[in-house]
Amino acid sequence: MLYLFITLLMVACVIAFRNWRWGVLAMIVVALIQDPMRKLVPGVPGMMAMSSIPIWFAIMAGAFQSNALQVRAFLSTFPKWGQSLQWFAVYLAVPAILSITYGQGTWKIAVLGGLVYVCVFFAIQLGWQFPLKDRDVSRVLAFYALAGSVLLIGGPLEYLGWNQRMAIIGTEALDHIWVTYRMGTPVNMLSGFFRSPDIMGWHAIMVFMISLMLAIRTKGAWRYFWIGIAIWAAANVWLCGRRKMISMIPIFFGVYLLLIYRFQQMRRLVPILALLCIAIGIGWQVISHYFYSDALERFYRTVLDEADQQFYAHVVRSVQATIQQAGFFGYGLGMAQQGIHHIEAELPRIWQESGPSKLVAELGVPGSVLFLLMLFRLGRTAYAVIRYSAHHAGLYVSAGLFALVIANGMSSLISAQVYGDAFVIIWLALLVGLLLSAEGWERRSRQEPDG
Repeated sequence: MLYLFITLLMVACVIAFRNWRWGVLAMIVVALIQDPMRKLVPGVPGMMAMSSIPIWFAIMAGAFQSNALQVRAFLSTFPKWGQSLQWFAVYLAVPAILSITYGQGTWKIAVLGGLVYVCVFFAIQLGWQFPLKDRDVSRVLAFYALAGSVLLIGGPLEYLGWNQRMAIIGTEALDHIWVTYRMGTPVNMLSGFFRSPDIMGWHAIMVFMISLMLAIRTKGAWRYFWIGIAIWAAANVWLCGRRKMISMIPIFFGVYLLLIYRFQQMRRLVPILALLCIAIGIGWQVISHYFYSDALERFYRTVLDEADQQFYAHVVRSVQATIQQAGFFGYGLGMAQQGIHHIEAELPRIWQESGPSKLVAELGVPGSVLFLLMLFRLGRTAYAVIRYSAHHAGLYVSAGLFALVIANGMSSLISAQVYGDAFVIIWLALLVGLLLSAEGWERRSRQEPDG
């Protein structure tokens, strides 16, 4: 199985180098199948979870040789955000020096941290460059939603006990079982084909949000098809047992409906709201009929009950404690990245879980301020792009992508563990780039002979 996976990985890298756009699709496929294949390999090697990285390097190499890495054109299209990005890039020299001088072997961590930021930037730029036609954005989103929905079958199978029959289902092959007793009774967290409930839940909520975007964007039988996919994904969000995924749903709906209300007439908001209510209503009927658990429902209800406590603990107090321990300038570049324990180097004690605390631990206070300024400028730029494309049919997709990114950002405030996954961060960055590409959708539509 290991040799088969290596062969698939090499094929994906070749595809990515020859055609970087097809490479993005290949990366999605490999990222989805890496966990079930890993569970069948003796020793379940952790390096298999990093399979997106070589494919992404091949994508960047293919984009470079095809002259698709147009950094100057990209930055000149969004000059204000580009300026804040350049300020942040210059400042990275400070935490890089801190990492290099922290202890023996820490230069490797500094290199890793720098590569992460470089890869994220190029993912955004290539996402902006990705669509050759208006419909390319919907097509890549549909490809991910369909591929992800197939792998989500592992969630219900684990619920039915198939994890006792098949090693690729659940986490027994990884010698780990996810369960919480916070509600007085055991609440099992399911992972299906994936390596953890976090990963399955993240893919499920992403498929859910993207499918609803596509349902609103399409008409006729396709609309009902995407509603069905969204309901299927919602059942897996429920089964994963991760509250952070449930919390993303109201954020996504709220931001999306506000954007549609802002840029479209009220009469267009009503059918969209009705469609969302239908999807949620049918989804809840499916969940309550086939997958209901009273303990799990009570566990999810604590999202609202503990929201203020979670925010104070993970955003305020954890940042304060991080500054006290790491200092004003933090530990250094790359120190808060996942997987650095595999690097032979002198490491600080990193306990941070939330996004803000990880950010301060790695970049310090000045770097965190510059990073937040960069995100603020990026948000304003994305909003301006949506406003520019408000009269275009792609508004429903661009507004949905904006809401999707905001929902992920809000989730990372409490827990950023899932965002340490290579595919997760690259795919989100690509989605940001696809959103920014909306500034050229109208121009591409005019260039298409079939309109």
